[in-house]
Amino acid sequence: MFNRYFAKKKLSAFFALIALALLFTACGGGNSTSATVSSSLSGSSTPTSTPTGGTSATATLQHQPVGTATLTWDQTTHMLTIQSKVTGLAPNSVHPVHINQGSCSDINATNSARTLYTLNMTADAYGVASATSKFVVAEGIPAKNWYFTIYNGPGLSTASQAEAIACGDVINSNTSLRSSQTVQVSLESTQSANQDVSGTATLSLSGHTLTVKLTLSGMQPYSQHMVHIHAGSCVHQGAVVYSLTPVKADAEGKSTTTTMIQNVTTIPPSGWYINLHNGTDLSTQTGFDPIACGDVMLNKA
Repeated sequence: MFNRYFAKKKLSAFFALIALALLFTACGGGNSTSATVSSSLSGSSTPTSTPTGGTSATATLQHQPVGTATLTWDQTTHMLTIQSKVTGLAPNSVHPVHINQGSCSDINATNSARTLYTLNMTADAYGVASATSKFVVAEGIPAKNWYFTIYNGPGLSTASQAEAIACGDVINSNTSLRSSQTVQVSLESTQSANQDVSGTATLSLSGHTLTVKLTLSGMQPYSQHMVHIHAGSCVHQGAVVYSLTPVKADAEGKSTTTTMIQNVTTIPPSGWYINLHNGTDLSTQTGFDPIACGDVMLNKA
């Protein structure tokens, strides 16, 4: 009987241990598994993409158009080849281009410039123009006293069309007629009206309201100008995204304007630029011509 008793006790203890183990698995082990799954799901739902925009940005506006002209003279053929590339023109615009005698400082002088060579330049849909012209020049490129000028256009029949919008002095350090000559010319701002404008723009987004503050100088006193945020860049122009408050210069050619735009969700990291136009009538080439431009850049956090 004693043996049977212990046999029953051992069986009871065995089944009790099994029950305890099952109970532990149901409580402790089950919770551990549940916590692991929950942690895994939580991690997989965390976004890993980087932000696509920001809430503050700046743009530095500088003169437009800009570009270069390369003059190459061949000592054998006496052929002068002029290759030019310019950005920041009005899209699809046409511009007279001259090589004149003198220097860029002579622009707007009382005596008219003496034109040596006449070229033409036509911009594409993005405001970019490339042109190549050739002339026979017996004496090569002089050391100085030439300058390369782009005019407002499309013709030269009025004072506004005849304004020089970009200029560069031709300086040649190698005038030997026994070798080829190459001169690189930078095309920059001029002394014509509204052709040396600069400034800054600050953009800030609060909620869905975009505030744009524009500070400019170098304009013709009391002149008025349309200004926009465009899609693209100063060297690859695109369509208008937002119109800003028109600019009115004071007696010193300066202006500060503020525009508030509703329903804006973000400032993109790239793809916006601010364009200041030559006038308010954008139906004409001279009115539309960009005179200052700046790419919008997000501020660093």
